[in-house]
Amino acid sequence: MSLLMAVSSSPRRNGNTGLLLNSFVEGVKSQGWETEICRIHYLNIGMCQACDFCAKEGECILDDDMQYIYSRIKEAQGLVVASPVYFGTVSGQLKIFIDRFQCWWQAKYRLNSPFVSEEEGKKGFFICVSALTNKNYCANAAEVAKVLFHNLNYRYIDSLSFEGFDIKGSIKEHPDALEKAFESGKKFASK
Repeated sequence: MSLLMAVSSSPRRNGNTGLLLNSFVEGVKSQGWETEICRIHYLNIGMCQACDFCAKEGECILDDDMQYIYSRIKEAQGLVVASPVYFGTVSGQLKIFIDRFQCWWQAKYRLNSPFVSEEEGKKGFFICVSALTNKNYCANAAEVAKVLFHNLNYRYIDSLSFEGFDIKGSIKEHPDALEKAFESGKKFASK
């Protein structure tokens, strides 16, 4: 059975980012996939120390919740990352998460031993939600996510962006948005 790893970087439980991610995950589940949602705000994830320990073995020296996440992303066939937009880009929580993949960057580019090979055909998807209606902010966030997927050897499939949703849970007033996320999950799982 295929596994989707779903990563939410919002500090809000049941906020717009989480609700959209949940709808996407339900769409994936409807196609028979196993899913796991990871809310990184609530995990013990330290910041990259730029110590270059990973340059030797491709392994991170920090012993925290990222060790479990690394193993699940290696195992998964799909990865969806969801983030609110903060100051025109991804949340700080997501940036810390992304930076912790420096060890995967080292393994791929310096050690020529990536944890995931391109031939595995793993897929990535990005969801972002912005309070403002400036589409450039979601586009900026998507570019950051594309770099993550590229470095992990996950093929970027597509993204969804939703602008103008600031109040927690306000996306529920737009069932078409939640349906779009659900349908995108179904499409992602069936490709």
